[in-house]
Amino acid sequence: MRNTRNGVWLKKVFISIFVMGCIFSQTLVADEQADLKKHFLHLIDKITLIVKDKTLSKEIRNTNIVDVLTPTFDFELMAKLSLGKRWKQLSKEDRKRFITLYVKRMEQSYSSKLDSYSDEKVEIKELLQPKKNRIILITDLVNKDEKLEIKYKFYKPKKQKKYKDTWLIYDVEILGISILKADKAQFKEFLRTKTIHELMDVLVK
Repeated sequence: MRNTRNGVWLKKVFISIFVMGCIFSQTLVADEQADLKKHFLHLIDKITLIVKDKTLSKEIRNTNIVDVLTPTFDFELMAKLSLGKRWKQLSKEDRKRFITLYVKRMEQSYSSKLDSYSDEKVEIKELLQPKKNRIILITDLVNKDEKLEIKYKFYKPKKQKKYKDTWLIYDVEILGISILKADKAQFKEFLRTKTIHELMDVLVK
């Protein structure tokens, strides 16, 4: 009888520990998500201040924005994924050059969009966590006339990278269109008839 009672007691203890573990885990996830939201909004505020500073030239403005974004974006992973299997064919020097050109290309792309900036505001709609190491932050870019839905896709590296945030952006979706997938399709089409070095020559221009 004593063994039976002990067995029931131990079972209850294990269940209690398991439940507490689940609650603790959920709390950690919730805290991490809250921290990510706070960090993202702080990032947006910093970029907004840079954009609104009319004393800055376009070049300095864009450089400052890239400096702000660099710790949050994994440009290296984005560049790597945009080339797919071709990435493995590059030397270390070519990889470094391609990443530099890829960042420059993004900078130029955003530059034209920033020129038409007119006091848009960013609103966080929802935060999803489909996997333990994946988070999707869904936002609206709002102005007087319309809302533009933008999704920021984050991943958490197994080991935090030097000079990088804990959660890193590896793709952005604007109105359902993935920047990463669009780049990958464009590069793949180009590389059907041309070389990677010709692609980099084009990115320089």
